[in-house]
Amino acid sequence: MNKSLKITKVIFMLFFIAGIISAQSVKIGPRISGNLNIYNADRVTGTWNGIGIGLGGNVDMSFSKTLGMIVNLTIYDMKNFSNEITSGTTTQETSLSLSYLTIDPMFKAEFNGFYMIGGPSIGIKLTSSGERSTVVTGQLPNVQPLNIVTNSVKFDIAVGTGYNFVLSQNLLLGSDLIAYIPITNTFDTPGQSNSIFTIKLGVSLKFRI
Repeated sequence: MNKSLKITKVIFMLFFIAGIISAQSVKIGPRISGNLNIYNADRVTGTWNGIGIGLGGNVDMSFSKTLGMIVNLTIYDMKNFSNEITSGTTTQETSLSLSYLTIDPMFKAEFNGFYMIGGPSIGIKLTSSGERSTVVTGQLPNVQPLNIVTNSVKFDIAVGTGYNFVLSQNLLLGSDLIAYIPITNTFDTPGQSNSIFTIKLGVSLKFRI
């Protein structure tokens, strides 16, 4: 896994550098996003939803009037989700939390500020944790940690749309909505297929360089 991660990093860096060199214009700046995360797994009942926040940067490159590339680097992307089941006087809540460093190199087609984007998303796990709380009416909660093995790297397909608002000659405000379709398992659970489908709403400032 470590070897494949190093190869992925090298390929991305070469791809990124080549894009900047060949770009006709480059815009760069900070980005913040909010996440809606939906967890799916075999033999798991109930709905597992959660929200999170991402902080990072954005590089917007144009190779021609309509074609280009957008790269989002999210330094801290929190994905958390929980499930609650009540039976009689007993309520059991399970919560799982993950954080990733995500890199999204996406191709862009732009028309008068409106753009469509799509490409791979690579997530490198930073932290993971979980706990299960059992509450019986009239008793103190029983909280137990969950030790679930999480894969170090996850891959998604990112597709979305956005718009660049011109604030000045050298400054733009970008807004985007991106869906992340999972193609690998999040948790390393033998015999169980699992994934997280994520929708991100992002806002970024873009400075021309």
